[in-house]
Amino acid sequence: MAKKSTCPPKPWRRRVLYVITKSVWGGAAKYVYDLAVSLRAERSNLEKEQGIAASPSAPRNDNYFEVFVAAGGQGEFYQRIKQINIPYYQINYFQRTINPLKEVLAFFEILSLFFHLKPDIIHANSSKAGGLVGGAGLIYKALTHKKIQLIFTAHGWAFNEDRPKWQIKLIKLFSQLTALFYDKIICVSEYDKETAVENKIAPEKKLLVIHNGIEIKNISFLSKEQAQKRLIGRESPLVIGTIAEWTKNKGLIYLIKAAQTLKLKEGEFDLILIGSGENPDKEKMYDYDKKYNLDNVRLIEFIPEAVKYLKAFDIFVLPSLKEGLPYTIIEAMAAEIPIIATKVGGIPELITDQETGLLIEPKKQELIREKIEWIIANPEKARLMAQKARQKAEQKFNLGKTIQKTKNLYY
Repeated sequence: MAKKSTCPPKPWRRRVLYVITKSVWGGAAKYVYDLAVSLRAERSNLEKEQGIAASPSAPRNDNYFEVFVAAGGQGEFYQRIKQINIPYYQINYFQRTINPLKEVLAFFEILSLFFHLKPDIIHANSSKAGGLVGGAGLIYKALTHKKIQLIFTAHGWAFNEDRPKWQIKLIKLFSQLTALFYDKIICVSEYDKETAVENKIAPEKKLLVIHNGIEIKNISFLSKEQAQKRLIGRESPLVIGTIAEWTKNKGLIYLIKAAQTLKLKEGEFDLILIGSGENPDKEKMYDYDKKYNLDNVRLIEFIPEAVKYLKAFDIFVLPSLKEGLPYTIIEAMAAEIPIIATKVGGIPELITDQETGLLIEPKKQELIREKIEWIIANPEKARLMAQKARQKAEQKFNLGKTIQKTKNLYY
């Protein structure tokens, strides 16, 4: 009878590289940040348990992940990653717009980075990064014969955007080609998985759903009075607001137009839009505001930890045209604010109409106005919906579940 081996299990250190197109702070950036911080903390906790911090000679636990991040630019995401000392690599030729020469240059930057870091797991996020990283990863595997995992998270498929039909066809084709490179594709909503299957983006066995999540207990909300005073310098009788990137996909222009038609006097409410965006989207927002002299509309560009200010809002509105699974709605649920949102992407998985919030069709400014007026007229019903939304966020959309399910793919 063969003797059972008494050798200790072979230690492992897995190198994880996260890649994202832009270094601006948004949903995909927050997702990468949360995962990177979690894996980094896991290693630190192991070392503390073994007494490594106190004694350099203490036995080392060699089972851990090493984390690296790569992205275009040095925006807010870059600043946050550097603050926690996670190695950051800038992809100089990454950009949002399509430029064939820069795409080729970015591709070779990424491939060179793979040879430098020798990752075991490559986890790409966003459409642009997905294509270039996947192609570079395939070549890297072929040249090195190294067994690596290629994982892609789709934060809302680009073919679900409001675009001309010919663009949609090209994006679907690009998405199908991108999917070929990856071992697993994470969809942040059931909707994204369903549309991927319907459009033959990838085989169903390659797709899995892992919802975004937040750590509610770690959010320190300011009181309503504090938040309003910091945002607008005074308390307001009614604040309608949102936190969103200033892009066409967020549909913010419909919220502004709805506010113009509210059956309230201008001085009786304030509309606050916290976010930012790249030109020309940002300029369009300011131009519209200036054109109509909207004194009670506040455009507030990016502020750190904007989630802390959510209780300044009496009503939260996200009028998106396209979404994955927006963090801002989960955060608004945690803040117990009445929510109005559009029935796009994974939002109906967060908000059950008339139960945890109000759902409307996109591009319908009159519906936004109607729902705002309904909440004003039915404060008790709105309060109960907000309470149920908080409970749902705690039970179904917590960060611990997101991290654990994602880590299960890495082992």
